[in-house]
Amino acid sequence: MTENIHIENKKKEKFKLDLKDRKILYELDKDCRQPCSKIGKKVGLSTEVVNYRIKRLEEENIITQYQVALDLSKLGIIQFKILLSFQHMNSKKLNKIIEKLKKNNLVKWIVSCKGKWDLMIALEAEDTREIDKLKDEILPEFEGYLNKKAISICTSAEVYNRDYLIAKYNSDRIKILVSQSKKEKLDATDMKILKQLTENARMPIVDIAPSIGTSARVINYRIKQLIKKGIITGFRIAINYEKLGIRFYKIFIYLDNSKQERVNKLIRYFESNKNIIHYLKVLGNWDFEPEFEVYSEEEFNKLLEEMKDEFSDIIKNIKIITINKEHKFVYF
Repeated sequence: MTENIHIENKKKEKFKLDLKDRKILYELDKDCRQPCSKIGKKVGLSTEVVNYRIKRLEEENIITQYQVALDLSKLGIIQFKILLSFQHMNSKKLNKIIEKLKKNNLVKWIVSCKGKWDLMIALEAEDTREIDKLKDEILPEFEGYLNKKAISICTSAEVYNRDYLIAKYNSDRIKILVSQSKKEKLDATDMKILKQLTENARMPIVDIAPSIGTSARVINYRIKQLIKKGIITGFRIAINYEKLGIRFYKIFIYLDNSKQERVNKLIRYFESNKNIIHYLKVLGNWDFEPEFEVYSEEEFNKLLEEMKDEFSDIIKNIKIITINKEHKFVYF
């Protein structure tokens, strides 16, 4: 029992990154399939030292996942979210429901929150009929516990590299998640490759090949084609916010009488802000859902104030939630 408590406390301890660690994390977030030799040249370390540091970051649970970013539009996928606030809910019941939802392959993101919403669930569907069907499957799980609910459907989305790790803005930080592009035709092999990369985007090609039943050369060619077609838009990492002392905020922006020129400028603001790591445009009660990673509440408040001041003419209202815990997160 004492040993289990010690392990649990160790998981929660903040991990102090030095500059080299931050640079390695940044490079992995930019492209987690980079070999250690290439990362080493960029950060000024040997291949062996980079490999050792990455393994340490994995063992310390700083890097929690290697992810592949995909343009869901080209897969014919619509992403939507169900947002819930509760009444009479206890933690035991909620955890039981979350564990059940995690096993649902169509559920891609589950997070506990503080603020207007208590839980957010992101799902993927092929059309509006499936959205309605999935909604009707999920909501009964919370029967008797719902206070409020809302649904937002993603119409465009981008994910950005974590420039704040090195305190430097780079113009090539954008990876497309939803582009409203036409669906591409993929065969069974392509889909199997994407599934493998979803489980571990850093998995070596020689390890992917046997599970799919083809050669490493074919896998390598297929991945390059998926990138060329814009289906795979990047390879990145998920990190442990708690251990790094990072706060994760999501805001819901309501626009008012907004001219497209000003809306476009707001989107460019999302793209250029080093602390914004996701941006979604949605159909729902609100218009945008940017997500921030910061080191303190004070830092977030300052960024929020700056944004409000710059776009006070089009921002009608903003709602804020704090993400407490990610229970599940995959892009596909």
